[in-house]
Amino acid sequence: MKSRTLTVAMLLAWIGAAAAAGGFTALDRASAARLVDPAGHAAPTIVALWSQDCVHCKTNLELFADLARAEARLRLVTVAVEPVEGADAAPLERLAVPGARFAYGAEAPEALAYALDAKWRGELPRTLLFDGRGGKVALSGVVSEADARRALGLGAP
Repeated sequence: MKSRTLTVAMLLAWIGAAAAAGGFTALDRASAARLVDPAGHAAPTIVALWSQDCVHCKTNLELFADLARAEARLRLVTVAVEPVEGADAAPLERLAVPGARFAYGAEAPEALAYALDAKWRGELPRTLLFDGRGGKVALSGVVSEADARRALGLGAP
């Protein structure tokens, strides 16, 4: 029994270390609701929902990383729509995506998805754009730079 407890403890520590290594924070419904509240964004902010197996997600992430480098006041937040234990930071690292990184925590994925966007039906990529003045736009699919800049209240480059 003692060895089983030790094995479980070591496994949990390994899982926690793996999640921390990618810099992901486990998302729950309360933090998801705060994350998508327009009142919580005093600066232009992109919340990008993505998955490791979504090709178009990486297209958006590359654009958003470029925008974040070009616009000093732009905040970028990524949410991996998979469990924090399985979230892989490699695509974010490869694209040099800055900003806070979240992944689904222990609550039901459907509940987390609803907390992020009640109108979202699970299609990826999904992007929430906040202009920092209370405005919010939700888009599915590949986002153009012009559409992102317009929704964020940023001028042309």
